[in-house]
Amino acid sequence: MVTLLEKIENLLNNNIGDISRLEHIKKSIAENKKIYNSDIQYVEELEIKRIESITKNPTEHHSDDVSILCWNCEKVLVQSSKFCSFCGVRQDHKESKFIQGLSRIRQENNPLKIVSNFHSYQILAIIGGFAGVLPILIAISNIGRILEIINFYTSKDLSGFVDWFIVFGVISTGLCFFAVIVSFAIKKSKRVGRILFFLSFTILVFSIMVGVAGFVFILFAAITALKKRRY
Repeated sequence: MVTLLEKIENLLNNNIGDISRLEHIKKSIAENKKIYNSDIQYVEELEIKRIESITKNPTEHHSDDVSILCWNCEKVLVQSSKFCSFCGVRQDHKESKFIQGLSRIRQENNPLKIVSNFHSYQILAIIGGFAGVLPILIAISNIGRILEIINFYTSKDLSGFVDWFIVFGVISTGLCFFAVIVSFAIKKSKRVGRILFFLSFTILVFSIMVGVAGFVFILFAAITALKKRRY
């Protein structure tokens, strides 16, 4: 019996269906994550269409009977395979094994590819976290001078609240770091969005508007996470 993963490999090798969605399902299987019924049904429908296409037009798929070896793991594949169903490496028969090896190493160590693995809301959360922490820490380290300036212009002595301002600053800093952690620790984007939305306003209140930059970025991160499409 053909497994779901093997069906996905067949579809990818034949460039059938939504490649990004199929790669997402394949990754979920590899990571032992829950596979939704809608995803299974999607793969099954595409596989049925693929088989029907081969049945109706056998001459167009005759070249699939020719076998080749994967240049990376040397397992047997059909000639039309674009990816190896065993090791996942892209097959390009026009390039030598040496050139493909160098290309693979370069791609794996490409910093842009590493960054692209992050979700947009995670990047926004990181920016928001640091954008909130830096001004808060600066305000805490200069709290005495800030209160003197406030006293000079408003004639209000707030020196008795120094401890409270420091406590609020520490809490705000912790919340900023927590927002970053949450964006990576929780896999469900909708749940992340709801938590970040609450955290953004909490940070704004506890930082007494000092962390407004962090509030803006984390709020955008929350909105992005809530709007993220899940396959």
